[in-house]
Amino acid sequence: MARSYVKVYGPPVLKAIKALEAVAVEMSKSTSVKFSHTCIPYPTRMQSDRNDWDSYLNNMKQNYVDCYEPVKIISDSQQMLGEYDFFYEWTEEPTMDKIEGLLGKIDEALDGMGCSYTMTTK
Repeated sequence: MARSYVKVYGPPVLKAIKALEAVAVEMSKSTSVKFSHTCIPYPTRMQSDRNDWDSYLNNMKQNYVDCYEPVKIISDSQQMLGEYDFFYEWTEEPTMDKIEGLLGKIDEALDGMGCSYTMTTK
């Protein structure tokens, strides 16, 4: 799993960590939609007439709607001891858009506190 590690510089560190936790709670409610490849329907027998084939195609359209499942964007987060103060764990390799979205939320959460931070995703 990829993680985004945050290091806070300057006071108020504890207040900043609480704000990072609030971002984690908000992000844990966010989901993306993922296609489930195990959901692809296949015919169990040869379609012998046109009506059977049309029915099969209509059923496929209905089944594909159910093939998309919500997946959490952030699966875990917590405070750390050591090099970083906090981390966010992604459910899958994050895109640059997702990383930028997280940075925007952190910027908003820490705005006006007087501290700065760095984030490393690996």
